[in-house]
Amino acid sequence: MKQRSIFLIGAGAVAGFAALWHGPLGAGERMAQRAETIARRTLVYYELPMIEARMERGPLARRLVLRGPADPFQRAELVRILDDIPGILEVRWDDSTPAVQPRKS
Repeated sequence: MKQRSIFLIGAGAVAGFAALWHGPLGAGERMAQRAETIARRTLVYYELPMIEARMERGPLARRLVLRGPADPFQRAELVRILDDIPGILEVRWDDSTPAVQPRKS
């Protein structure tokens, strides 16, 4: 076989496996749901139920996007804490969610 044929067969096999992984086998969706569940439990533990954590989908990315009211300290710490969830590559805040300024006493 020529090198080109071998390369094309290998690329096709990888593309086919990726399609099965994200489609009928559903492992990508299971990973996303598991990560969202862990994030939700963490937010409840820290008494921040008004913060929403969702995995980016379409295409599925290993990026957790946070939305909701939080001050700059909470934003930084939640990114640090939630970045430890297995399967998460990056945690970031939704650009449309403005930071809440802390009250001055």
